[in-house]
Amino acid sequence: MIILRTLLENQLSQNRALTAEHGLSFLVEVGSKKILFDCSAGKAARRNAKKMNVSLKDVDYVVLSHSHYDHAGGYPDMAEHGVRAPLITGPRFFEEKYAQDGSKYVYLGCGFGSDFLKKERITHRVCEENITLFPGCHVVGGFERKYEFEKAPARFVRQTPAGMVPDDFADEVCLVVESEKGLVVIVGCSHPGILNMVDTVKNRFGRQIYAVFGGSHLVEADEERLSMTMDILRDMGIGIAGFNHCTGEMAQKRMGESVDGTVYSHLKAGDCIFLP
Repeated sequence: MIILRTLLENQLSQNRALTAEHGLSFLVEVGSKKILFDCSAGKAARRNAKKMNVSLKDVDYVVLSHSHYDHAGGYPDMAEHGVRAPLITGPRFFEEKYAQDGSKYVYLGCGFGSDFLKKERITHRVCEENITLFPGCHVVGGFERKYEFEKAPARFVRQTPAGMVPDDFADEVCLVVESEKGLVVIVGCSHPGILNMVDTVKNRFGRQIYAVFGGSHLVEADEERLSMTMDILRDMGIGIAGFNHCTGEMAQKRMGESVDGTVYSHLKAGDCIFLP
């Protein structure tokens, strides 16, 4: 059994006791194992978990999809409240991230560095391409960029010794869980492109992808890109897509109206998925 619990997302489900904020956090349960995937921006994900009657102190792994604040900024609060599991990130995770806004830059980073992990004595593993957490559960990064129309917005940059450079999101990773019906892929923001990510996973594992959950970053996609994305996801044979966070209102509306192939849903704070 695979259980996906949406601890935090931009919008609330029917459970109005929870809190919503711009961000994303999932608790993924695979049999007896628990993976915390992203921690959102602040304390809300941890507090929502308590209201959903799930413990985070006994998670086996923490995976941060990338180092933007709305996915990783809540991690120090989690660690200081008992989440001590090994942390898995992609490479260059601690390079500072910004968004260029005219003549100024807006800080988008996670708000902590490797010194915090050393101080808290937390094990940190870096995923370049594939890491197996336990049989049937993997972290994947280093995505091939097959679909050239999937480009990260030019405003996203990172600070390096050479100065500000375009952010290629080499730090982005996803979680892959093997199920009876195929692979289940959990993504954070899909900055390398949702199609590039699922295509890479499909090719590396040589198995059909059954379901995809998380942020697809289609919020800035035009009608043509959105239609192409939905067509390709359908042609890939993906049965379920639970997109949220950075997917965008237009994409959510189009997906909600779709009756051809892939079954779409918007996973809001408090929404859960149960898969065999």
